Amino acid sequence: MPDLYIIKLGGSAITEKEGNKFEVKRELLARIAVEIKTAMDEDGFSLIIVHGAGPFGHTNVVEYGINNGVHSDRQKEGLAKTIKDCNFLDSIVVDELKKPGIEAMPFDPNQIVEQDNKKIKQFGTKGIESAIQQGQVPVLFGQMVPDKSLNASVVSGDTIISYLAKKLNAKKVFLGADVAGIYSADPKKDPKAERIEVINEENFDSVLEKVGEASTVDVTGGMKGKLLNLREQLHGTTAVIFDANEWGVFYKALKGDKVNGTKIIL
Repeated sequence: MPDLYIIKLGGSAITEKEGNKFEVKRELLARIAVEIKTAMDEDGFSLIIVHGAGPFGHTNVVEYGINNGVHSDRQKEGLAKTIKDCNFLDSIVVDELKKPGIEAMPFDPNQIVEQDNKKIKQFGTKGIESAIQQGQVPVLFGQMVPDKSLNASVVSGDTIISYLAKKLNAKKVFLGADVAGIYSADPKKDPKAERIEVINEENFDSVLEKVGEASTVDVTGGMKGKLLNLREQLHGTTAVIFDANEWGVFYKALKGDKVNGTKIIL
């Protein structure tokens, strides 16, 4: 079987999350899709793509107050809107991936994931595994899903990545963010912020102390939440976080070339 890679397209990278606008960066997606297809054609690896929800998820969750459960009529309205908006974003991502010839196959987490108090309890992966065996590229995303205790809750793209990497024995995980890795402080606010080249068990706790919460509307804890999810499930899989906006970075990363970013080995 070919090596399985998982790519994360960060919501902060592919949407106008910083401006809190329900807009998609189509040109960036188009460029990334070409880079991914070129690397796949050359090396023949299997692939899963997971993308963040950006404001299509986070802003709705905050506006309707559904981060800690869905009970009132207004919250139910917000749940329906969030699911619809996240699927809309996914349809655009899938369309852009298909243009250069990637056989992208959407999987709505709302249909295959069930949580209990925000923790995954069931995750139907048979369809995903079947798609991979047929040479397709499953595409999943951050979404509201059924929750036994809360009626519904958020499953983040990072949680999905961590779960699938462990369950399906992914060899590598590539995280395209809106910054070139993990820094000692927010590089958008602090010019003295230094990129951390490698994160492992030895320096994980000290790095976590330095990494702040998301500066944008983010109900999943931003970079700190990302790191915690990865440590929980990632054992044995190497991850690299880099700037999705950098030209050619996905191609280079998938080819195994060194990129400007942070390598995570846990």
